Amino acid sequence: MDTTREAIKKAAGTGTAIDVTRARVQSAHQRQRVVAAENDRRRAHLELLKAMGLDLGTPLELTERLAYTSLDAFTLEEARTRALGSRADLKAQQNREANARLAYSAAKWERLPALAGFADYGTIGSSINHALPTRTYGLALKLPLFDGGRRDARRADSLSALRQESIKTGDLRRQIELDVRVALDSLRSAEEQVRVADEGLKLSEEEVAQADRRFRAGVSSSLEVTDAQTRLERARENRIAALFAYQAARIDLGAAMGAVRRMLQ
Repeated sequence: MDTTREAIKKAAGTGTAIDVTRARVQSAHQRQRVVAAENDRRRAHLELLKAMGLDLGTPLELTERLAYTSLDAFTLEEARTRALGSRADLKAQQNREANARLAYSAAKWERLPALAGFADYGTIGSSINHALPTRTYGLALKLPLFDGGRRDARRADSLSALRQESIKTGDLRRQIELDVRVALDSLRSAEEQVRVADEGLKLSEEEVAQADRRFRAGVSSSLEVTDAQTRLERARENRIAALFAYQAARIDLGAAMGAVRRMLQ
């Protein structure tokens, strides 16, 4: 509510003191919210620069507004398949499991006999003209008989390491599926929040227009207009919160699928 307009109406005899007071209270409340919002904006600015590794005095200008951008629909199976094929942490864990399996295989086959062949060719003599060729060749068979149990200990240790890595891989797969399910549910909920917020904002704008027409026609007080404007402001905040939740849900889904950059394009 414009305090100047209410003061003019009061001076002209068409308004009351309570209308002026109410408008001033509303104006003070809005100024307080502007100050708090500006402080939050500056803090977010600094946190963004810190996250980007830039100097905190770097000027920053955002080129895109917070808006709703629809995504292609993902089924749970599609998102799960993409996540299992793209997540870097799963690939690293699978490599660790493969290395543990190779180590266990090497320790397990140490008990088998090893057959090796060897050969050597050379010459012997006092000079080149009197040199005689020499040859040495044969086979060597190694039989591991007694090693004090060291091979059994290495095999048991490598088997334990393999089992641990296998358990970690299974746990990570289940965690990825949980991440995907939660992210999809959050995205669908955020989309519904945006839809409801848009509808509420439209209705609030219509309410303010109707309340203003009623006030101008003299069939209602300024209190009705003030209440309608308050609900309109709340509807705008709800829409901003819904858009923020939707963008955060997009990022969470991209992180769960291992494709954050592609989700934000």
